Amino acid sequence: MTQQFTGVQILRFVAAMLVVVMHITQAISIHITGQGPSHHWSGGSAGVDIFFVISGFVMAMSTRTPPPGSAARVAAAWIFMKRRLLRIAPLYWFYTLLKAALLLALPTLASRSSVEPGHLAASLLFIPATSPWGFVQPTLPVGWTLNFEMLFYAAFALALALGAPRIRFCLLVFLAIFLAGSYIPGSVPLAFFANTIVFEFILGVCIAHVLLHGRTFAPALGPIAIAAGVVLMFGVGGDDPANRLLTWGSGAALVVLGAVWLEPWTARSRLASPLSFLGDASYSIYLSHTFVVPAGVLALKWLGVENGLVIVLAVGLLVIVTGCLSYLWLERPMTSFLKRALFSPSRLSYQHPGK
Repeated sequence: MTQQFTGVQILRFVAAMLVVVMHITQAISIHITGQGPSHHWSGGSAGVDIFFVISGFVMAMSTRTPPPGSAARVAAAWIFMKRRLLRIAPLYWFYTLLKAALLLALPTLASRSSVEPGHLAASLLFIPATSPWGFVQPTLPVGWTLNFEMLFYAAFALALALGAPRIRFCLLVFLAIFLAGSYIPGSVPLAFFANTIVFEFILGVCIAHVLLHGRTFAPALGPIAIAAGVVLMFGVGGDDPANRLLTWGSGAALVVLGAVWLEPWTARSRLASPLSFLGDASYSIYLSHTFVVPAGVLALKWLGVENGLVIVLAVGLLVIVTGCLSYLWLERPMTSFLKRALFSPSRLSYQHPGK
């Protein structure tokens, strides 16, 4: 059984809420102050960087080296990809189709959004495409991060199938994509993926690599690493980092590393279990908040509430409650059903579900 990292699980919730707060401030700017979508706390986007580092860490920690033989390696890679699709796709498809249905039924809900069949299909297949409103975004805009996740999973699975060193192989794939996107114009997916943010997955894999090779550090170093990461992300990086990888990416890696070092203390905390549950619900929180945030802000505006801090706290709490209900009533039952349908009992022991 793969070791569980309560601190990393809690970080998932923190990362999701950073993105949520960013979008609440954006909704306030649009609906309350009238300043428009560009006036918001963009620093919350650093939550995505934390997500990516965590993803690399969890994939490396939860996936064992496949058995020898090309057939066994290919089978292991296929099981890995099925698990990742099971974890990511169904809930994302549900909320994407819900967004499309709402836009078709009530098109005035979102002035910058509309539904076009080809773009919707690309969104469901995790293929970056130009939206009807002019941006390279999926139908559910927060899904842009999942396109990067799927790229990482594909590279990681290919490394498993080939029996190649995962860090070096993924690094070479991302470098090749980055260079191709820089020098080969005209491809929307290639231009989208040619982003230094993809290397943040490698940072997470490197953290796992150090841990798997038996290098441990005193838990007391955890707060130091976390503090350094926070300063790097929100002090040096600020709201609009000049180089995301060096500021938000490196800062996110330090925060994740600090959480790993702190694990002996975190696991003994009385708050470990409830906070870990919120980490379980973080994916539902991340996807569902795009519906809850604008509705919550507009409802509070109708009630006459215009204080920014009150709106952030109230809508943030509503997002957490909605996300937890989505996790309990939708994500978890759906995942359990599909896991029974897609995996035989003999294969469930190959790797821990991880993320």
